[in-house]
Amino acid sequence: MPSEMIGMAEVRERKLLSMSKFLKWLDNYWYHYKWPTIIVSFFVIIGTISVVQLFNRVSYDAYIMYVGDETIPDTQYQDIMDSLKKVSKDYNGDKEHNINFSKMAFISDENHEMASTVNASTVQYLSNMVVQPYYIYLMSPEVYDTYKDSGIFVPISEVVTDVPEDWYYDDTAIYFDKTDYANSFAGVNDLGEDTLLVLKIIPYSASKSAQKAERTAYENHLDLLKNILSYRKK
Repeated sequence: MPSEMIGMAEVRERKLLSMSKFLKWLDNYWYHYKWPTIIVSFFVIIGTISVVQLFNRVSYDAYIMYVGDETIPDTQYQDIMDSLKKVSKDYNGDKEHNINFSKMAFISDENHEMASTVNASTVQYLSNMVVQPYYIYLMSPEVYDTYKDSGIFVPISEVVTDVPEDWYYDDTAIYFDKTDYANSFAGVNDLGEDTLLVLKIIPYSASKSAQKAERTAYENHLDLLKNILSYRKK
């Protein structure tokens, strides 16, 4: 066999051996660090999206977050956006109507293999809820019960009148699925029968300008909440 062919065979053999070692390392890494890698990747993606949105300078009229285990496919997401625009306004006056509707996963089934990992990440993220831009939350009772005594939610009866008694989960939460609004529009009608609707309080800020901005954001979301709760089937 010519020396050139022997040399090429040896190179291919070394490459295959190197590839085999890499695949074994990758398989071992994935076995031991699969979920941490998935979780870190999730937050990297969220951070990247946030940075992109920042540089694109999208000015949202309202921020709403769903926290639960319902799957929201693209078609439902678009239906949700369309439905929310029916009860909201161009609050910031930029002649555009943009709603930020985000989802955080929370698995209610404690026996699910991913429940503890996913839920711990979500709870950690929500621990900073007060400084997040989201004012309206749609969340599972399990998540709500974790934070309901923290004073972060507004008593609904103090800001909205004429809400049927059977819609209340307690003073600060409404069964979203019982509202006429949720039963009248596509997308929002399929977010789980026990999903709760809540409104976050205005966070404290030492800056007068920041406090004014938060007050305005709160008033805008309160208007949206009132529109949702006052909507009646035609």
